[in-house]
Amino acid sequence: MEKSLATTMGAMFGLIMIVAVVNMTQSMQPTPQYTCPICGLKFFTYDELYTHFITEHPAEPIEIIWE
Repeated sequence: MEKSLATTMGAMFGLIMIVAVVNMTQSMQPTPQYTCPICGLKFFTYDELYTHFITEHPAEPIEIIWE
């Protein structure tokens, strides 16, 4: 009986640790910094935004903001 309880407690602890690690990993994900001015999709890099813009919105004028 005690072995069964220990096994159950160990399994519960392991599950809690897995959930904690998954939550920490998800919270550490970078957030997209670039937003398409036409459709609002978000991208992690300028290059991704640029590629999206020229392939999905080729006829749209773009206002360049020099940084």
